[in-house]
Amino acid sequence: MRRRGMQGLRLLACLLLAAAAAGCGSGGNRVLDFLENAELQYHGDTQRENLAQACRDILTLTPDELRLKRYRDYAGREGAWDLPTLLYRHLVPSRKGKTLGDDFYRRVKEADTQRVIERLLERVERDR
Repeated sequence: MRRRGMQGLRLLACLLLAAAAAGCGSGGNRVLDFLENAELQYHGDTQRENLAQACRDILTLTPDELRLKRYRDYAGREGAWDLPTLLYRHLVPSRKGKTLGDDFYRRVKEADTQRVIERLLERVERDR
């Protein structure tokens, strides 16, 4: 019985280490985790420019200003989407189930996330 108890403790320790390691990839920044290696999806200049503008806004506006911003939807209707919706519609994360998280507007302004947004903007602008 004692041996079984030790095996249980080892299993528990392994599970705890795996759970801790899973959260360490991007320091708990779900926005960064979502954006890294995401696939771009847009059609035409209007959608490309909409995404480029959103990236420029992320790089220059405050979290409060970003919360108020609205963007065109696929049909070009002004003010239809907030920023997270636009990102969900035009980016496919590298792994199914990734989200932007509950603290999007704070995390999107972190330095590592800003660097990913800069690279994303460069990719979008290269497609002109």
